[in-house]
Amino acid sequence: MESGKKSSDKLNIIISLIFLALIAAFGFYINRDIVIKGMYMDDLYLWSYFREENILEFAFPLGTAKRCRFIYWLAAYIQMMIAGHHITRFVTINIILNIGVAWLLYYMALKLSKSAVTALAVSASYLSSRFAYYQIGQVIGLMETMALFFAILVLWCLYRYIKEEKSYYAGLFVYFLLVFTHERYISLLPLFYLALIIRVAGAGKPGYKKEIKRNIAKWLIPVAELIVILLLRALFSGRAMPAGTGGTQVTDTFSVRECIGFALSQIAYIFGINAGPEYLSGISWHQTPDSIRKAVYAGIVLIALITAAYITSVMISAAKEKKGNRIIFENISAGLLFTGFIALCIGCSSVTIRVEMRWIYVSYSAALLYAAYMIGEIRGRISGANAAGAVAVIFAAYSILSAGINIFYRGYFYNIYFMPNQLRMNSLTEQTVEKYGTEGVFGKDIYLLENTYEMTDFYAETFFMQFDPEMNAEGTRVIFANSLEEVPVDSVRAGKALVLEEVPSENAYRDITADIMEQK
Repeated sequence: MESGKKSSDKLNIIISLIFLALIAAFGFYINRDIVIKGMYMDDLYLWSYFREENILEFAFPLGTAKRCRFIYWLAAYIQMMIAGHHITRFVTINIILNIGVAWLLYYMALKLSKSAVTALAVSASYLSSRFAYYQIGQVIGLMETMALFFAILVLWCLYRYIKEEKSYYAGLFVYFLLVFTHERYISLLPLFYLALIIRVAGAGKPGYKKEIKRNIAKWLIPVAELIVILLLRALFSGRAMPAGTGGTQVTDTFSVRECIGFALSQIAYIFGINAGPEYLSGISWHQTPDSIRKAVYAGIVLIALITAAYITSVMISAAKEKKGNRIIFENISAGLLFTGFIALCIGCSSVTIRVEMRWIYVSYSAALLYAAYMIGEIRGRISGANAAGAVAVIFAAYSILSAGINIFYRGYFYNIYFMPNQLRMNSLTEQTVEKYGTEGVFGKDIYLLENTYEMTDFYAETFFMQFDPEMNAEGTRVIFANSLEEVPVDSVRAGKALVLEEVPSENAYRDITADIMEQK
Protein backbone atom coordinates (compact mmCIF):
# COMPACT_ATOMS: atom_id res chain seq x y z
CA MET A 1 0.00 0.00 0.00
CA GLU A 2 2.75 2.41 1.03
CA SER A 3 4.82 1.41 -2.00
CA GLY A 4 1.84 2.19 -4.26
CA LYS A 5 1.52 5.64 -2.67
CA LYS A 6 5.22 6.33 -3.21
CA SER A 7 4.94 5.32 -6.87
CA SER A 8 1.92 7.59 -7.26
CA ASP A 9 3.77 10.49 -5.61
CA LYS A 10 6.76 9.98 -7.91
CA LEU A 11 4.48 9.94 -10.94
CA ASN A 12 2.80 13.17 -9.80
CA ILE A 13 6.21 14.83 -9.33
CA ILE A 14 7.30 13.75 -12.83
CA ILE A 15 4.05 15.06 -14.32
CA SER A 16 4.48 18.39 -12.52
CA LEU A 17 8.10 18.72 -13.69
CA ILE A 18 7.00 18.08 -17.28
CA PHE A 19 4.21 20.63 -16.92
CA LEU A 20 6.58 23.21 -15.42
CA ALA A 21 8.90 22.74 -18.41
CA LEU A 22 5.92 23.18 -20.75
CA ILE A 23 4.92 26.35 -18.90
CA ALA A 24 8.44 27.77 -19.34
CA ALA A 25 8.49 26.92 -23.05
CA PHE A 26 5.05 28.45 -23.53
CA GLY A 27 6.12 31.60 -21.68
CA PHE A 28 8.93 32.20 -24.16
CA TYR A 29 6.81 31.23 -27.16
CA ILE A 30 3.81 33.43 -26.40
CA ASN A 31 6.01 36.48 -25.83
CA ARG A 32 8.39 35.87 -28.74
CA ASP A 33 7.26 38.95 -30.69
CA ILE A 34 7.76 41.45 -27.85
CA VAL A 35 11.06 43.31 -28.17
CA ILE A 36 12.82 46.16 -26.39
CA LYS A 37 15.84 47.30 -28.39
CA GLY A 38 16.05 50.82 -27.01
CA MET A 39 14.66 52.21 -23.78
CA TYR A 40 12.36 55.21 -23.91
CA MET A 41 9.88 57.17 -21.79
CA ASP A 42 9.66 55.92 -18.18
CA ASP A 43 12.25 53.19 -18.84
CA LEU A 44 14.89 55.65 -19.99
CA TYR A 45 14.12 58.07 -17.16
CA LEU A 46 14.62 55.28 -14.63
CA TRP A 47 17.83 54.19 -16.37
CA SER A 48 19.15 57.74 -16.23
CA TYR A 49 18.89 57.61 -12.42
CA PHE A 50 20.61 54.23 -12.43
CA ARG A 51 23.42 55.81 -14.48
CA GLU A 52 23.92 58.66 -12.04
CA GLU A 53 23.31 57.08 -8.63
CA ASN A 54 24.59 54.23 -6.48
CA ILE A 55 22.19 51.58 -5.22
CA LEU A 56 21.38 53.36 -1.94
CA GLU A 57 20.68 56.69 -3.64
CA PHE A 58 18.62 54.93 -6.31
CA ALA A 59 16.52 52.78 -3.98
CA PHE A 60 16.16 55.20 -1.06
CA PRO A 61 15.75 58.75 -2.46
CA LEU A 62 14.74 60.35 0.81
CA GLY A 63 12.51 63.39 0.31
CA THR A 64 13.17 63.67 -3.43
CA ALA A 65 10.89 61.00 -4.96
CA LYS A 66 7.26 61.43 -6.00
CA ARG A 67 6.64 57.77 -5.19
CA CYS A 68 7.79 55.39 -2.47
CA ARG A 69 8.71 52.07 -4.05
CA PHE A 70 12.06 51.14 -2.53
CA ILE A 71 11.45 47.37 -2.77
CA TYR A 72 10.87 47.71 -6.50
CA TRP A 73 13.72 50.19 -6.92
CA LEU A 74 16.14 47.74 -5.28
CA ALA A 75 15.03 45.03 -7.70
CA ALA A 76 15.17 47.46 -10.67
CA TYR A 77 18.76 48.41 -9.85
CA ILE A 78 19.75 44.74 -9.77
CA GLN A 79 17.87 44.11 -13.03
CA MET A 80 19.74 46.96 -14.73
CA MET A 81 23.06 45.70 -13.42
CA ILE A 82 22.33 42.26 -14.88
CA ALA A 83 21.16 43.58 -18.26
CA GLY A 84 23.93 46.15 -18.56
CA HIS A 85 24.15 47.70 -22.02
CA HIS A 86 22.50 44.65 -23.63
CA ILE A 87 19.03 46.15 -23.81
CA THR A 88 17.30 43.10 -25.32
CA ARG A 89 18.08 41.22 -22.10
CA PHE A 90 15.35 43.16 -20.32
CA VAL A 91 12.61 41.28 -22.18
CA THR A 92 14.32 37.96 -21.43
CA ILE A 93 14.49 38.84 -17.73
CA ASN A 94 10.84 39.93 -17.76
CA ILE A 95 9.76 36.69 -19.41
CA ILE A 96 11.72 34.56 -16.94
CA LEU A 97 10.16 36.39 -13.99
CA ASN A 98 6.68 36.05 -15.49
CA ILE A 99 7.26 32.32 -15.91
CA GLY A 100 8.24 32.26 -12.23
CA VAL A 101 4.85 33.77 -11.35
CA ALA A 102 3.18 31.18 -13.60
CA TRP A 103 5.00 28.44 -11.68
CA LEU A 104 3.75 29.92 -8.41
CA LEU A 105 0.20 29.92 -9.78
CA TYR A 106 0.68 26.31 -10.88
CA TYR A 107 1.64 25.34 -7.32
CA MET A 108 -1.31 27.21 -5.82
CA ALA A 109 -3.79 25.89 -8.38
CA LEU A 110 -2.50 22.35 -7.85
CA LYS A 111 -3.06 22.64 -4.10
CA LEU A 112 -6.53 24.12 -4.62
CA SER A 113 -7.79 21.85 -7.39
CA LYS A 114 -5.84 18.61 -6.73
CA SER A 115 -5.54 18.42 -10.53
CA ALA A 116 -2.28 18.91 -12.45
CA VAL A 117 -4.26 19.48 -15.65
CA THR A 118 -6.24 22.30 -14.01
CA ALA A 119 -3.04 23.81 -12.60
CA LEU A 120 -1.48 23.71 -16.08
CA ALA A 121 -4.60 25.37 -17.52
CA VAL A 122 -4.38 28.16 -14.91
CA SER A 123 -0.72 28.81 -15.74
CA ALA A 124 -1.36 28.75 -19.50
CA SER A 125 -4.28 31.17 -19.13
CA TYR A 126 -2.09 33.47 -17.05
CA LEU A 127 0.82 33.46 -19.52
CA SER A 128 -1.31 33.91 -22.63
CA SER A 129 -3.24 36.82 -21.14
CA ARG A 130 -3.21 40.13 -22.98
CA PHE A 131 -2.73 41.79 -19.60
CA ALA A 132 0.99 40.85 -19.80
CA TYR A 133 1.79 43.47 -22.44
CA TYR A 134 3.36 45.91 -19.97
CA GLN A 135 5.08 43.34 -17.77
CA ILE A 136 7.00 41.99 -20.75
CA GLY A 137 7.15 44.98 -23.11
CA GLN A 138 8.54 47.61 -20.75
CA VAL A 139 11.60 47.55 -18.51
CA ILE A 140 9.56 48.83 -15.57
CA GLY A 141 7.12 46.00 -16.20
CA LEU A 142 9.21 44.39 -13.49
CA MET A 143 7.24 46.51 -11.01
CA GLU A 144 3.91 45.05 -12.15
CA THR A 145 5.30 41.49 -12.04
CA MET A 146 6.61 41.97 -8.52
CA ALA A 147 3.35 43.57 -7.37
CA LEU A 148 1.32 40.70 -8.83
CA PHE A 149 3.63 38.15 -7.20
CA PHE A 150 3.38 39.74 -3.75
CA ALA A 151 -0.37 40.41 -4.04
CA ILE A 152 -1.13 36.78 -4.90
CA LEU A 153 1.11 35.67 -2.04
CA VAL A 154 -0.90 37.85 0.35
CA LEU A 155 -4.07 36.15 -0.88
CA TRP A 156 -2.48 32.73 -0.48
CA CYS A 157 -1.27 33.46 3.06
CA LEU A 158 -4.73 34.58 4.13
CA TYR A 159 -6.34 31.57 2.45
CA ARG A 160 -4.03 29.33 4.48
CA TYR A 161 -4.96 31.31 7.57
CA ILE A 162 -8.71 30.84 7.24
CA LYS A 163 -8.20 27.15 6.41
CA GLU A 164 -5.39 26.11 8.76
CA GLU A 165 -4.63 29.19 10.90
CA LYS A 166 -1.20 29.49 9.28
CA SER A 167 0.77 32.22 7.50
CA TYR A 168 -1.04 35.31 8.88
CA TYR A 169 2.16 37.06 9.93
CA ALA A 170 3.84 35.96 6.71
CA GLY A 171 0.97 37.68 4.90
CA LEU A 172 1.62 40.92 6.81
CA PHE A 173 5.30 40.79 5.88
CA VAL A 174 4.49 40.21 2.20
CA TYR A 175 1.95 43.05 2.37
CA PHE A 176 4.74 45.40 3.49
CA LEU A 177 6.86 44.32 0.50
CA LEU A 178 3.84 44.76 -1.78
CA VAL A 179 2.99 48.31 -0.70
CA PHE A 180 6.59 49.43 -1.23
CA THR A 181 6.61 47.80 -4.63
CA HIS A 182 3.41 49.59 -5.70
CA GLU A 183 1.42 51.80 -3.37
CA ARG A 184 -1.90 50.98 -5.04
CA TYR A 185 -2.15 47.76 -3.04
CA ILE A 186 -2.31 49.54 0.27
CA SER A 187 -6.02 48.93 -0.35
CA LEU A 188 -5.64 45.22 0.54
CA LEU A 189 -5.39 45.93 4.27
CA PRO A 190 -9.12 45.19 4.93
CA LEU A 191 -8.51 41.65 3.67
CA PHE A 192 -6.61 40.86 6.88
CA TYR A 193 -9.63 41.86 8.95
CA LEU A 194 -11.91 39.84 6.70
CA ALA A 195 -9.74 36.79 7.41
CA LEU A 196 -9.87 37.49 11.16
CA ILE A 197 -13.66 37.91 11.08
CA ILE A 198 -13.96 34.60 9.24
CA ARG A 199 -11.91 32.89 11.95
CA VAL A 200 -14.05 34.47 14.69
CA ALA A 201 -17.29 33.53 12.92
CA GLY A 202 -15.99 29.99 12.52
CA ALA A 203 -15.47 29.70 16.27
CA GLY A 204 -19.23 30.09 16.84
CA LYS A 205 -21.02 31.79 19.72
CA PRO A 206 -19.33 29.82 22.51
CA GLY A 207 -15.83 30.58 21.28
CA TYR A 208 -15.81 33.89 19.44
CA LYS A 209 -14.70 35.99 22.45
CA LYS A 210 -11.92 33.52 23.22
CA GLU A 211 -10.86 33.63 19.57
CA ILE A 212 -10.59 37.43 19.63
CA LYS A 213 -8.62 37.51 22.90
CA ARG A 214 -6.30 34.73 21.74
CA ASN A 215 -5.46 36.64 18.57
CA ILE A 216 -5.60 40.24 19.81
CA ALA A 217 -2.14 40.97 18.33
CA LYS A 218 -3.40 39.93 14.92
CA TRP A 219 -6.14 42.55 15.17
CA LEU A 220 -3.75 45.32 16.22
CA ILE A 221 -0.68 44.71 14.03
CA PRO A 222 -2.29 45.57 10.63
CA VAL A 223 -3.20 49.05 11.92
CA ALA A 224 0.29 49.50 13.37
CA GLU A 225 1.79 48.38 10.07
CA LEU A 226 -0.38 50.85 8.17
CA ILE A 227 0.82 53.69 10.41
CA VAL A 228 4.46 52.69 9.77
CA ILE A 229 3.78 52.52 6.02
CA LEU A 230 2.22 55.99 5.95
CA LEU A 231 5.09 57.46 7.98
CA LEU A 232 7.67 55.92 5.65
CA ARG A 233 5.76 57.20 2.62
CA ALA A 234 5.71 60.71 4.10
CA LEU A 235 9.45 60.50 4.79
CA PHE A 236 10.30 59.36 1.26
CA SER A 237 7.83 61.24 -0.90
CA GLY A 238 6.52 63.99 1.34
CA ARG A 239 2.98 62.64 1.22
CA ALA A 240 1.39 59.75 3.07
CA MET A 241 -1.39 58.87 0.64
CA PRO A 242 -0.78 57.52 -2.89
CA ALA A 243 -1.16 59.80 -5.91
CA GLY A 244 -3.21 59.06 -9.01
CA THR A 245 -2.18 58.08 -12.53
CA GLY A 246 -0.16 60.31 -14.84
CA GLY A 247 0.74 62.87 -12.19
CA THR A 248 -2.89 63.43 -11.14
CA GLN A 249 -4.27 63.44 -7.60
CA VAL A 250 -7.16 61.12 -6.78
CA THR A 251 -8.75 63.81 -4.64
CA ASP A 252 -8.90 66.09 -7.69
CA THR A 253 -10.08 63.59 -10.31
CA PHE A 254 -12.26 61.10 -8.40
CA SER A 255 -15.81 60.62 -9.64
CA VAL A 256 -18.23 58.02 -8.21
CA ARG A 257 -19.85 57.52 -11.59
CA GLU A 258 -16.51 57.03 -13.35
CA CYS A 259 -15.30 54.72 -10.58
CA ILE A 260 -18.33 52.43 -10.98
CA GLY A 261 -17.90 52.46 -14.75
CA PHE A 262 -14.20 51.59 -14.49
CA ALA A 263 -14.96 48.77 -12.02
CA LEU A 264 -17.55 47.27 -14.38
CA SER A 265 -15.13 47.54 -17.29
CA GLN A 266 -12.50 45.61 -15.31
CA ILE A 267 -14.98 42.82 -14.63
CA ALA A 268 -15.71 42.71 -18.36
CA TYR A 269 -11.99 42.55 -19.12
CA ILE A 270 -11.58 39.53 -16.80
CA PHE A 271 -14.24 37.66 -18.77
CA GLY A 272 -12.60 38.44 -22.12
CA ILE A 273 -14.39 41.63 -23.17
CA ASN A 274 -12.15 44.55 -24.11
CA ALA A 275 -14.23 47.23 -22.44
CA GLY A 276 -11.80 50.12 -22.88
CA PRO A 277 -10.86 52.34 -25.82
CA GLU A 278 -8.38 51.25 -28.46
CA TYR A 279 -5.46 53.27 -27.09
CA LEU A 280 -5.75 51.38 -23.78
CA SER A 281 -6.90 47.94 -24.94
CA GLY A 282 -5.35 47.56 -28.39
CA ILE A 283 -8.70 46.83 -29.98
CA SER A 284 -12.04 47.87 -28.50
CA TRP A 285 -15.02 45.56 -28.13
CA HIS A 286 -17.03 47.16 -30.93
CA GLN A 287 -14.06 46.59 -33.27
CA THR A 288 -13.70 42.95 -32.25
CA PRO A 289 -14.81 40.42 -34.91
CA ASP A 290 -17.99 38.41 -34.31
CA SER A 291 -16.03 35.14 -34.21
CA ILE A 292 -13.98 36.39 -31.24
CA ARG A 293 -17.08 37.76 -29.53
CA LYS A 294 -18.77 34.36 -29.85
CA ALA A 295 -15.67 32.69 -28.43
CA VAL A 296 -15.78 35.09 -25.44
CA TYR A 297 -19.46 34.29 -24.84
CA ALA A 298 -18.67 30.57 -25.08
CA GLY A 299 -15.94 31.00 -22.47
CA ILE A 300 -18.39 32.77 -20.15
CA VAL A 301 -20.82 29.84 -20.57
CA LEU A 302 -18.07 27.35 -19.64
CA ILE A 303 -17.22 29.31 -16.49
CA ALA A 304 -20.94 29.49 -15.65
CA LEU A 305 -21.17 25.68 -16.00
CA ILE A 306 -18.23 25.20 -13.62
CA THR A 307 -19.77 27.64 -11.12
CA ALA A 308 -23.15 25.90 -11.32
CA ALA A 309 -21.50 22.50 -10.81
CA TYR A 310 -19.58 23.90 -7.84
CA ILE A 311 -22.65 25.37 -6.14
CA THR A 312 -24.63 22.17 -6.78
CA SER A 313 -21.88 19.91 -5.41
CA VAL A 314 -21.54 22.00 -2.24
CA MET A 315 -25.30 22.08 -1.61
CA ILE A 316 -25.71 18.34 -2.19
CA SER A 317 -22.73 17.59 0.04
CA ALA A 318 -24.07 19.89 2.76
CA ALA A 319 -27.48 18.22 2.61
CA LYS A 320 -26.01 14.73 2.94
CA GLU A 321 -23.47 15.26 5.70
CA LYS A 322 -24.01 16.01 9.38
CA LYS A 323 -21.70 19.02 9.29
CA GLY A 324 -23.53 20.54 6.35
CA ASN A 325 -23.58 24.05 7.80
CA ARG A 326 -19.81 23.87 8.27
CA ILE A 327 -19.32 22.96 4.60
CA ILE A 328 -21.42 25.92 3.49
CA PHE A 329 -19.60 28.24 5.89
CA GLU A 330 -16.15 27.15 4.65
CA ASN A 331 -17.10 27.66 1.03
CA ILE A 332 -18.73 31.03 1.65
CA SER A 333 -15.62 32.07 3.59
CA ALA A 334 -13.29 31.11 0.75
CA GLY A 335 -15.60 32.83 -1.72
CA LEU A 336 -15.57 36.02 0.34
CA LEU A 337 -11.78 35.95 0.53
CA PHE A 338 -11.28 35.47 -3.22
CA THR A 339 -14.00 37.89 -4.31
CA GLY A 340 -12.98 40.39 -1.62
CA PHE A 341 -9.42 40.32 -2.94
CA ILE A 342 -10.63 40.81 -6.52
CA ALA A 343 -13.00 43.61 -5.47
CA LEU A 344 -10.26 45.48 -3.58
CA CYS A 345 -7.86 45.16 -6.53
CA ILE A 346 -10.54 46.40 -8.92
CA GLY A 347 -11.55 49.18 -6.55
CA CYS A 348 -8.04 50.58 -6.06
CA SER A 349 -7.48 50.74 -9.83
CA SER A 350 -10.86 52.33 -10.58
CA VAL A 351 -10.46 55.54 -8.60
CA THR A 352 -8.14 57.33 -11.02
CA ILE A 353 -8.49 58.80 -14.52
CA ARG A 354 -8.40 55.60 -16.62
CA VAL A 355 -8.14 51.81 -16.49
CA GLU A 356 -5.01 50.24 -17.95
CA MET A 357 -5.07 46.53 -18.70
CA ARG A 358 -1.88 45.85 -16.74
CA TRP A 359 -3.76 46.66 -13.53
CA ILE A 360 -6.29 43.88 -14.18
CA TYR A 361 -3.65 41.14 -14.29
CA VAL A 362 -3.77 40.64 -10.49
CA SER A 363 -7.58 40.37 -10.40
CA TYR A 364 -7.52 37.99 -13.36
CA SER A 365 -4.94 35.75 -11.64
CA ALA A 366 -7.05 35.63 -8.49
CA ALA A 367 -10.12 34.74 -10.58
CA LEU A 368 -8.18 31.82 -12.11
CA LEU A 369 -7.23 30.61 -8.63
CA TYR A 370 -10.84 30.87 -7.50
CA ALA A 371 -11.84 28.70 -10.46
CA ALA A 372 -9.18 26.19 -9.37
CA TYR A 373 -10.63 26.25 -5.85
CA MET A 374 -14.12 25.53 -7.18
CA ILE A 375 -12.81 22.62 -9.25
CA GLY A 376 -11.05 21.24 -6.18
CA GLU A 377 -14.28 21.41 -4.18
CA ILE A 378 -16.18 19.67 -6.98
CA ARG A 379 -13.57 16.91 -7.16
CA GLY A 380 -13.75 16.42 -3.41
CA ARG A 381 -17.55 16.29 -3.24
CA ILE A 382 -18.76 14.61 -6.43
CA SER A 383 -18.52 10.83 -6.32
CA GLY A 384 -17.12 9.30 -9.47
CA ALA A 385 -13.89 10.15 -11.24
CA ASN A 386 -15.66 10.70 -14.56
CA ALA A 387 -17.93 13.46 -13.22
CA ALA A 388 -15.09 15.27 -11.44
CA GLY A 389 -12.80 14.84 -14.45
CA ALA A 390 -15.45 16.32 -16.74
CA VAL A 391 -15.28 19.62 -14.85
CA ALA A 392 -11.48 19.70 -15.20
CA VAL A 393 -11.90 19.06 -18.92
CA ILE A 394 -14.39 21.94 -19.16
CA PHE A 395 -11.87 24.26 -17.51
CA ALA A 396 -9.10 23.00 -19.80
CA ALA A 397 -11.39 23.76 -22.76
CA TYR A 398 -11.97 27.25 -21.34
CA SER A 399 -8.20 27.73 -21.01
CA ILE A 400 -7.62 26.78 -24.66
CA LEU A 401 -10.45 29.06 -25.76
CA SER A 402 -9.15 31.89 -23.58
CA ALA A 403 -5.62 31.47 -24.97
CA GLY A 404 -6.97 31.75 -28.51
CA ILE A 405 -8.93 34.90 -27.65
CA ASN A 406 -5.94 36.50 -25.94
CA ILE A 407 -3.58 35.59 -28.77
CA PHE A 408 -5.95 37.47 -31.08
CA TYR A 409 -5.97 40.49 -28.74
CA ARG A 410 -2.17 40.34 -28.48
CA GLY A 411 -1.99 41.06 -32.19
CA TYR A 412 -3.14 44.61 -31.39
CA PHE A 413 -0.63 45.38 -28.63
CA TYR A 414 1.04 48.07 -30.71
CA ASN A 415 -2.13 50.17 -30.75
CA ILE A 416 -1.72 50.76 -27.01
CA TYR A 417 -0.70 54.36 -26.31
CA PHE A 418 3.00 53.89 -25.45
CA MET A 419 3.77 51.08 -27.89
CA PRO A 420 4.24 53.24 -31.05
CA ASN A 421 7.05 55.08 -29.27
CA GLN A 422 8.64 51.75 -28.37
CA LEU A 423 8.48 50.68 -32.02
CA ARG A 424 10.16 53.94 -33.05
CA MET A 425 12.99 53.49 -30.56
CA ASN A 426 13.44 49.87 -31.63
CA SER A 427 13.73 51.12 -35.20
CA LEU A 428 16.17 53.89 -34.24
CA THR A 429 18.35 51.25 -32.59
CA GLU A 430 18.16 49.00 -35.66
CA GLN A 431 19.08 51.82 -38.04
CA THR A 432 22.06 52.94 -35.95
CA VAL A 433 23.61 50.67 -33.32
CA GLU A 434 22.57 47.38 -34.94
CA LYS A 435 23.51 48.53 -38.43
CA TYR A 436 26.83 50.23 -37.75
CA GLY A 437 27.83 48.87 -34.35
CA THR A 438 28.57 51.15 -31.43
CA GLU A 439 31.97 52.04 -32.92
CA GLY A 440 30.14 53.36 -36.00
CA VAL A 441 27.76 55.49 -33.95
CA PHE A 442 29.56 56.78 -30.88
CA GLY A 443 31.30 60.09 -31.41
CA LYS A 444 29.16 60.99 -34.42
CA ASP A 445 26.34 63.45 -35.03
CA ILE A 446 22.98 61.71 -35.56
CA TYR A 447 20.65 63.94 -37.57
CA LEU A 448 16.93 63.18 -37.21
CA LEU A 449 14.80 64.93 -39.81
CA GLU A 450 11.60 66.77 -38.83
CA ASN A 451 11.11 65.16 -35.38
CA THR A 452 7.35 64.80 -35.69
CA TYR A 453 7.79 62.02 -33.09
CA GLU A 454 8.57 64.84 -30.64
CA MET A 455 11.71 63.35 -29.15
CA THR A 456 12.78 65.72 -26.37
CA ASP A 457 16.25 67.02 -25.58
CA PHE A 458 16.45 64.58 -22.65
CA TYR A 459 15.94 61.60 -24.94
CA ALA A 460 18.35 63.04 -27.50
CA GLU A 461 21.06 63.44 -24.86
CA THR A 462 20.49 60.08 -23.15
CA PHE A 463 19.28 57.57 -25.74
CA PHE A 464 22.62 56.31 -27.06
CA MET A 465 24.24 56.21 -23.62
CA GLN A 466 22.29 53.04 -22.80
CA PHE A 467 24.34 51.05 -25.35
CA ASP A 468 27.68 52.04 -23.86
CA PRO A 469 29.22 49.94 -21.04
CA GLU A 470 30.55 53.25 -19.67
CA MET A 471 27.06 54.79 -19.99
CA ASN A 472 28.15 58.02 -21.68
CA ALA A 473 28.50 57.43 -25.49
CA GLU A 474 31.08 60.21 -25.46
CA GLY A 475 30.93 62.66 -28.33
CA THR A 476 27.62 61.37 -29.70
CA ARG A 477 25.07 64.06 -30.48
CA VAL A 478 21.46 63.80 -31.66
CA ILE A 479 20.54 66.85 -33.73
CA PHE A 480 17.03 67.66 -34.94
CA ALA A 481 16.89 69.09 -38.46
CA ASN A 482 13.82 70.44 -40.21
CA SER A 483 15.12 69.41 -43.63
CA LEU A 484 18.17 68.09 -45.50
CA GLU A 485 19.26 71.65 -46.10
CA GLU A 486 20.27 71.85 -42.42
CA VAL A 487 22.47 68.74 -42.67
CA PRO A 488 26.21 69.35 -43.39
CA VAL A 489 26.77 67.05 -46.38
CA ASP A 490 30.57 67.24 -46.08
CA SER A 491 30.35 65.93 -42.52
CA VAL A 492 28.18 63.02 -43.69
CA ARG A 493 30.59 62.15 -46.52
CA ALA A 494 33.51 62.35 -44.11
CA GLY A 495 31.85 59.67 -42.00
CA LYS A 496 31.24 62.01 -39.06
CA ALA A 497 27.45 62.04 -39.23
CA LEU A 498 24.45 59.78 -39.83
CA VAL A 499 21.11 60.98 -41.16
CA LEU A 500 17.75 59.35 -40.49
CA GLU A 501 14.25 60.27 -41.60
CA GLU A 502 10.96 59.32 -40.00
CA VAL A 503 8.54 56.81 -41.50
CA PRO A 504 5.34 57.59 -39.56
CA SER A 505 3.23 54.98 -41.37
CA GLU A 506 5.50 52.28 -39.91
CA ASN A 507 6.39 54.00 -36.61
CA ALA A 508 9.98 53.71 -37.74
CA TYR A 509 13.12 55.50 -38.92
CA ARG A 510 14.97 55.05 -42.19
CA ASP A 511 18.71 55.55 -42.55
CA ILE A 512 19.37 57.77 -45.58
CA THR A 513 23.07 58.34 -44.94
CA ALA A 514 24.13 56.28 -47.96
CA ASP A 515 21.72 58.18 -50.23
CA ILE A 516 23.30 61.49 -49.21
CA MET A 517 26.80 60.19 -49.74
CA GLU A 518 25.90 59.08 -53.28
CA GLN A 519 24.52 62.48 -54.24
CA LYS A 520 26.72 64.55 -56.55
